[in-house]
Amino acid sequence: MNHGSSRSPAKAKALKLAGAIILIAALLVGFFNPLLAIIPCYIAYLLLRRGKKHAVKIGDSVLKDDDRPPVLYLRSFKDEDLERSVFHRFKNLASSDKTWLAATVPNNGVQEQDALGYIFRKIGPYIALGKPGEELPELGSSKLYASNDEWQNAIRAFFEKSRLVVFSAGITESLKWELTEIVRTVSPRKVLMIMPIKEGDYRSFIQWANSIMPKRFPKDYPSSRLVKFDSDWTPSYLPQGRTLTGSLAPFCEQNGIILKETYWEKILEHNGLRW
Repeated sequence: MNHGSSRSPAKAKALKLAGAIILIAALLVGFFNPLLAIIPCYIAYLLLRRGKKHAVKIGDSVLKDDDRPPVLYLRSFKDEDLERSVFHRFKNLASSDKTWLAATVPNNGVQEQDALGYIFRKIGPYIALGKPGEELPELGSSKLYASNDEWQNAIRAFFEKSRLVVFSAGITESLKWELTEIVRTVSPRKVLMIMPIKEGDYRSFIQWANSIMPKRFPKDYPSSRLVKFDSDWTPSYLPQGRTLTGSLAPFCEQNGIILKETYWEKILEHNGLRW
């Protein structure tokens, strides 16, 4: 099984250098004509991201170096593949800003993962299972790899030791086993759920999820995509904060976690530079 073995420190440096050079050139061109800088800036962004993927640490190393209880992230591999596409990054631009996780975090799957990773790594190792055979891991959470025979036991083990569990509700039913196990074994107060962006995908999700959840999700699309739970699994929807730290504050506080955010961090997130 390929465990992200395509990662290369040399490629990471080369890609980051190329991205930085193109970005500088794009900014110089943009000084005279901003429209001409759009495509080079996006190319630089993609090069820098790919370079970062080559340099990212795999989950085993992260857990070895950090003994804090982890934060577990669960999502559908199929949904993640859709979010990686260039088309997906732009198709939700017309969606209501109520689907943003925060006023500074657009409803873009890739950017959401990056932003969540930045926040949850302050709390503990942010861990997810990696897709078997993937060339490079997606950014955000650190990836662990397990065989088809082992992955369910691996998830169960993390349910027991994780400080928080983040569940990204998807359009596929591949998450059904994980949601069933969460309800059966995990304290509801430490579960954060992220609802789908589109109303149709939300309805598809609750069609099967409401047969599992002790308390049903509303039929109508909720006021927020971020959901925390009371001790009896009653859902409550987190209001959109100015930053993601602000959006997540009520969930973290109910778990005894106070997140601090510097003014500089707010500036970086506000300008889309923290990724």
